[in-house]
Amino acid sequence: MQTLENTTIIDLTRLLPGPLATNLLAQMGARVIKVEHPERSDMARSQPPLKNGESTLFGALNFGKEIRQINYTEEAGRRDLMALVREADVVIEQFRPGRMAQWGLRYEDLKAVKEDLIYVSLSGYGQDGPYRDYPGHDLNYLAYSGILGLSRDQQGRPVIPGVQIADIAGGSYLVVTACLSALLQRERTGRGSRVDVGMLDGLLPLLAVPATQLWGGFDPSQMNPLGGALVNYNVYECADGRWVALAALEIKFWKNFCELVDRPDWMRTNHLELSAFVFPKGEIEALFKEKTQQEWVEFTEGKEICLSPVRSLEEVEKDPHIRHRGGIMTVESPGGNEMKGFRLPWREVE
Repeated sequence: MQTLENTTIIDLTRLLPGPLATNLLAQMGARVIKVEHPERSDMARSQPPLKNGESTLFGALNFGKEIRQINYTEEAGRRDLMALVREADVVIEQFRPGRMAQWGLRYEDLKAVKEDLIYVSLSGYGQDGPYRDYPGHDLNYLAYSGILGLSRDQQGRPVIPGVQIADIAGGSYLVVTACLSALLQRERTGRGSRVDVGMLDGLLPLLAVPATQLWGGFDPSQMNPLGGALVNYNVYECADGRWVALAALEIKFWKNFCELVDRPDWMRTNHLELSAFVFPKGEIEALFKEKTQQEWVEFTEGKEICLSPVRSLEEVEKDPHIRHRGGIMTVESPGGNEMKGFRLPWREVE
């Protein structure tokens, strides 16, 4: 999908959220020039594990980009950077608010050499507000957003997700959206823009279900239907110690499940009756331990139940559907190594 052909992006980002965003933009056809300070390069370069001396993380996030070393904190380097900006369409930076101004690289400074420039600033809390200058990482943004508070184990302890939700959902994907929106606006109006992307802001729409429940007078912290409070929307351990995810959320799917396992006494007519607080969940747990994970997958296949195996990372890569869709692919890393990366998660259908 070469939507961004003839579009040049200067990438001043590091680690995960910005580099993933610019990687996706590069896969959309943009020419992405990643600019690294020679004394403070992208910290992802040293993130283990390494393959032939190159980080697999850095390789996965930065393939398809041109990489330049420019000391933009000094006058000579700033001139070199400005020369790139003069021919660019978009600049994306990921520093703490105010840092670019210290180096003479504010939006106004860059706009002086490129009038219709799009300048995207990605930060944890945005360019203004009480938290503007706070340091932070993915876990901090999840904590402030309420997402971490909603994700608790049986002892009430907040559970840290296994992936970086704020960095990617609140950062990478929103940067892509911001760039496309600003480019479309420039095409229609002829003017550039400065865009402020705060990762905490980006997490708030993820609260769509629990927040609207709260606004309607229901307390999701006491009973979160989609967070483990329903027996028909839950995870269950199998005979081999592996797990399956049952997401028979609609009553019709739950009815299919009850009929398949010959438990008509489990049928219910509404979600309140399927609450883990009132339904004999232990009976379902005992049932799932009668078969292995694979046996359950085979037993329920094609039965309109919404049951899936809880995959390991090794299994994800071998999954036939993911392989068919090409979500993980082999790429040439910036260091010239053959590595794995992630394909653009949308495509044009001919």
